[in-house]
Amino acid sequence: MAHPLATLALLLCCALTAPNLAAQTIRPAWTELSTKQRDVLAPLAPQWNDFSADQRKRWIALADRYPKMSAAEQKRVQERMRDWAKLTPQQREAARARYRALSKLTPEQRRAVIRQWTESQEAQQALPNESAPLPEAPAEAPAAEPSRPEDAAAPADKPPAAP
Repeated sequence: MAHPLATLALLLCCALTAPNLAAQTIRPAWTELSTKQRDVLAPLAPQWNDFSADQRKRWIALADRYPKMSAAEQKRVQERMRDWAKLTPQQREAARARYRALSKLTPEQRRAVIRQWTESQEAQQALPNESAPLPEAPAEAPAAEPSRPEDAAAPADKPPAAP
């Protein structure tokens, strides 16, 4: 009889502590960061609550290293952080998967993949952007009096020949 009673007591303890575990927030909260850390990590503020404890630790470590970086490195970190913050969770996971796959390659293989990617990006940038607005056509100049007899004989639906 003691055995079922012990099981019931264990289940009751678990049931009472489960809501408390779920209610615990991952630390540190955004407000618990230092002012300097919040300044560095500002692009990530809207997503901070979605990060795991491990992710928060990595971002905090980056913020702590930030003052020791050169101005160029700091600029690069800020640009990359803004880009990262704009990604959807699915895009972030895809980026992590690509990183894991690249980290398994040899340095030579990694350089080859990066070279191919760079070339494909350059090729894409060389193509005209379909969503970009087309340049406006220059306003038509008023028709001038033909100065040569052959211009006067040109049909009206054909543009005059270039001089």
